[in-house]
Amino acid sequence: MSRDSQQKHLSTTALAKAIGKDSKELFILLANSGWIIKVDGHWQLTEKGRFEGGTYANHPKYGEYIVWPESLKNHPVMGLLPEAPLGARNLALKLSLPARLINVLLAERGWIEKHVHGWLATEAGKALGAQQHVSESTAIPFVTWPETLLDNPALQQTVAALKPDAAHCLDGHEPAESGLNLINNWLYVTGLTHARRYALALTLGQYRDQSVTVDFYLPQQRVAIVYWPAEAAPGKLAATLELREKLKAAHCPVIELEQAQLDNLDEVLARELMKLGVAVY
Repeated sequence: MSRDSQQKHLSTTALAKAIGKDSKELFILLANSGWIIKVDGHWQLTEKGRFEGGTYANHPKYGEYIVWPESLKNHPVMGLLPEAPLGARNLALKLSLPARLINVLLAERGWIEKHVHGWLATEAGKALGAQQHVSESTAIPFVTWPETLLDNPALQQTVAALKPDAAHCLDGHEPAESGLNLINNWLYVTGLTHARRYALALTLGQYRDQSVTVDFYLPQQRVAIVYWPAEAAPGKLAATLELREKLKAAHCPVIELEQAQLDNLDEVLARELMKLGVAVY
């Protein structure tokens, strides 16, 4: 009995899971490496794929599919990450950012653009190695990238601006406390028009005809955002309570953010905006 026949065999999807990659990325990698080829809409092994241990298995419902020896997890081809395509999910893992934020970040850089559903690579993106693909099951377009993108200075600058210690503002606003910088950059990257240090006129309640200054204001959605840092300056607590009272009395939609929420800002802010009828994604 051959050594391969004694090994556990994995489908391409299971193999992708075992090495921590999306299955669609592994299919692309194996196709680019000449191991598999698509014939009449189905993946088939090439001679090279057979040489590397690929064979076929049958499923009673789904029919014939390709399987690989489990030892393939350690094959040198799996180490070709600099040239292996990375989807938004894998980029998110490597950059420690939410996956859904990756595509809007890449769009802000001008490397992809929104399609009706999905994303299309721009000429600028293709110049950086972007590869355009279309999902077989949904026909939704998506883009993959070489790992060299992770070393791109423009990408690194944007990623740094979306971390809790953000030191600058991507949209040209004056830098402030890091928490404010992060909130500003998130609003900018997600395409939400906003003002900083906005004088909001109160038109309802006992404080009408007065104005208060809020950290951010979204004019199209008429939503104020206020950030409370962990270490407030002397007298800040009293000012905070006064601002909160006035906004409540004026029935002004407001989102209050605290420093402890910065690590999960994408989740928190998208959820709070959704409560106010504003869909970010």
